[in-house]
Parts: sequence; structure tokens; C-alpha cells
Amino acid sequence: MPIASKLFSDGVDRPALVLVHGLGSAGTIWKSLTPALLKHFKVITVDLPGHGSAPIHPDEKVDPKSLAQAIFEEISKKHAIDQCHVAGNSLGGWIALEMGALGPNKVKSVTALAPAGLWRIATKKRFPPSLDARILAKISQYFMKTAYRIAPLKALGYKKITHLWRELSFESCRDSVIAMAKATGYKPLWKGLQNQRFNSTVDPAVKIAIVFGDADRTLPKAIAQDKSIAPPHSDWITVENCAHVIMWNYPDLTVDLIKKTADKAEIR
Repeated sequence: MPIASKLFSDGVDRPALVLVHGLGSAGTIWKSLTPALLKHFKVITVDLPGHGSAPIHPDEKVDPKSLAQAIFEEISKKHAIDQCHVAGNSLGGWIALEMGALGPNKVKSVTALAPAGLWRIATKKRFPPSLDARILAKISQYFMKTAYRIAPLKALGYKKITHLWRELSFESCRDSVIAMAKATGYKPLWKGLQNQRFNSTVDPAVKIAIVFGDADRTLPKAIAQDKSIAPPHSDWITVENCAHVIMWNYPDLTVDLIKKTADKAEIR
């Protein structure tokens, strides 16, 4: 399965941290966090099949468990990394949890940021909730600077993702628009998670933090944040005045949450 990855390091030998993006996104979503994370980790960002620089092959299994296994194979083969911490957002958070389940000897900690898969009833929707954002991205990629300045267009693209859409930088919007517009794996990965939810067992030795914003409109509490589905030993954290993509709203806090979860694993 095609997974693309990129290693960032300042040359100091530090624990590895794998970052997994969500549906319609790419490894570039972690760009603003990378400098701060490099103080504590060597960082590997991945592009899922049909996202970022990764191609997608027809008839490939792209369910969350298969994607988790493919990431293990990619980082081992390309970067010789066989043990790591993992953080992921949305679909990436679900994949991060699957990595923790599949490789308890490979994954030390998981920080799942607004993870998908913890819904009370497995989704059967034909289209993902971000479909309108994808359509808009395909159009606005050709006049991004203008679209960024037009409040109604910016709201249409980001209001479901964050109520703090007005504060998003042009760089964040540009990267996310390009990623969404070019995500040929958008529909296949959505189909790969349909009629499923997270149901794997994670060894208690793997430290887990599950983080949701209290204003998450993409995966709202009433239907998509079932604590009984999460691993019983998870630390469940709610961030006030925060939406679905915590990295955009609170980058420093995100780095701190990842580091604190990793630190718990390092002292075991």
C-alpha cells in the first residue's frame, strides 16, 4: 500500500513521533507544530494513500487497520524506525489507535486528537461531512488569495471544522485547500471506514490520550465521542473553546499534550 513519509530531525537522537493526518488532509497539516515538536522528538509525517504525495492503487484495502499496518511497514523500511510515539487527528486519530492495538511493542504512546471511530453507531452515510469543503477546495484552489479574503467563502470552507475559522492563517488555509483539492483518496478512504467503528484492544502498556474540543462540530459529542468504545485506560481530555482540528486552534497546547503522553510512556 502506498504511504509517503518524511523525516524531520535536528540531528539529536530523540524518540520517534509519527504524525497521521485526517481524511482529505496531508502531512502538511502538522507544519506549524514541527519546530516545537523537534525539541522533543524526531518527527515523521505521513501522507495516506491518495493524499499529499502518496498515490493510491485500485482495489487496495484502505480501512483504518490496514492503513495502520501500512504505516508500520513504511517507517520501518524507509527510516529504520521500529518503535515510536504516534499522534493523529480525526481519521488519523483512529489510525493511531489501531497502530497502538497492532503494535504494542512498537508504539509507546498514542495521542488521538478528535479521533474518528468512537461513534455510537457506525456511520453509513454515503458522503462524508466535509464533502462541501472538498467541492469548494477544488474550485478555490485557483484563486486562494481572493477566496481567503472573502469571509462567506472562508466560512463555507471551515465553519464545520472550527468556529474559530476567522483566525486561520493564509498558510494553513492554502495547505489545507491544496491537500483537499488533490486528495484522490478522499472517497476510497471514506468508503474504507463506513459501517465500522474502533473495536480493537490496546495493551494497557501503551499510554493513550484522547482529546476532543468542546466545540467539535465534525464529530460532535452526542454521536461520535463514546467513551465506552475507547480503550479503558485512556486519558480522556476535553479542551475548552476548541473545535475539530486542535492543531489550528491551539498548536502549543497540542505539542504539550503529545509530549505529556509520550513522557508517561518513557518513564514506565
